[in-house]
Amino acid sequence: MKLFRIFLLVICTVYLQAQSNSAVEASADIVFYSFDSVNDTLINAGILVSLEKDWHIYWRNSGDSGIPTSFEIELPENFSLTELKWPVPKIFEFEGYASYGYENKVLFPFQIILPTERILNSFPIKVKLKSLICKDVCKPFNTEVSKVFDLNSNYQSSTEIKELFENTLNHIPEKNFFIDIDAKEIADKVLMNITSQRLNLKKIKTLHFIPYENGIFRNSLTQNFKWNNESIQLEIEYDQFKTKTPELIGGILLLEISSEEGVKKVGYEISVKLN
Repeated sequence: MKLFRIFLLVICTVYLQAQSNSAVEASADIVFYSFDSVNDTLINAGILVSLEKDWHIYWRNSGDSGIPTSFEIELPENFSLTELKWPVPKIFEFEGYASYGYENKVLFPFQIILPTERILNSFPIKVKLKSLICKDVCKPFNTEVSKVFDLNSNYQSSTEIKELFENTLNHIPEKNFFIDIDAKEIADKVLMNITSQRLNLKKIKTLHFIPYENGIFRNSLTQNFKWNNESIQLEIEYDQFKTKTPELIGGILLLEISSEEGVKKVGYEISVKLN
């Protein structure tokens, strides 16, 4: 798998050199939700990445191919940021390898906390993005975008941007208050025993764990799980080249749950001590 990643990066470099005059397959922008200049003490903002058809960009853990997407956000002194949020990624498959990322349009939301005393009438914001975009081939996607935001005027976002923010926030992994997890190491895998006093586990149709850190667990399209009395047991295989045995297992647990409205997809952020 490590050889595959190295090979992929070499291919990307060659492709970039050979295609210097090619069309733009991806673009980035800074977008804002509506803002009341009198009453609001923070600004809802986001980094919007738009991709051409069939191209995709990578999550914070890229999986078996690609490189993780990273951001650097620059603001003036006394302005601060909340943590940038990552929507639940899609799992892509290529010749038996699994990677995690996004296609079409993806918004990475965050909040800008304004200074208590507003000395500036406006402020600049700059974002540096580093990533890789892939289709049949891959190429680096490194870009900088900047904007100046007017603090003295109300800002009204477009209907499209409003809907994009609202839809994205519905796909941000939730803090886990609903399930209890016990994790044990058994041979070449970790067995998660999942219980809940709030969820009806019998209504769970599918279950999948995506780790935050690469190189520990095998990236896969499917994972084995089974019901055992009042719990569910989920098997997570180690990567054959695993870099370490973790003390804590962090990532997203994805569930598809049957409901009266149909199948509901939910993602929970988890951090579990390995016993």
